[in-house]
Amino acid sequence: MAVQPSNRLRNILQAAVQSVQWTYSIFWQICPQQGILVWSDGYYNGAIKTRKTVQPMEVTSEEASLQRSQQLRELYDSLSAGETNQPVRRPCAALSPEDLTESEWFYLMCVSFSFPPGVGLPGKTYARRQHVWLTGADEVDSKSFSRAILAKVSL
Repeated sequence: MAVQPSNRLRNILQAAVQSVQWTYSIFWQICPQQGILVWSDGYYNGAIKTRKTVQPMEVTSEEASLQRSQQLRELYDSLSAGETNQPVRRPCAALSPEDLTESEWFYLMCVSFSFPPGVGLPGKTYARRQHVWLTGADEVDSKSFSRAILAKVSL
């Protein structure tokens, strides 16, 4: 069971991404039951491609990014529920996989990753008790960044 992140954490992730104009930020959290790092929250700030362009009212780019971050998480939840045969109702305006840009796919795929302490960049970071701000993920060696191959394809 995932811990629901606070609005404060979301605001911090949003501010960090927007201040340096990154595409996204990801926050990994230790799952006490399993002793591994799991995706806890993130903020997507990249390009948005969608077939669904109906907006009830005009929204700012900040509001659109926040909404997109939530939609990406809901899409992941609905796709992963299908793997476990759990019934999940998707809202009629929910995203479909064909609605995503390459960077949205990378962000979405990161949600599915988990890392034992000391393994992968998040796991090594956790073991060292230090934070990491990674730039140029598509250029990083796959030995230190296990998602590098995915990043090279997506970014």
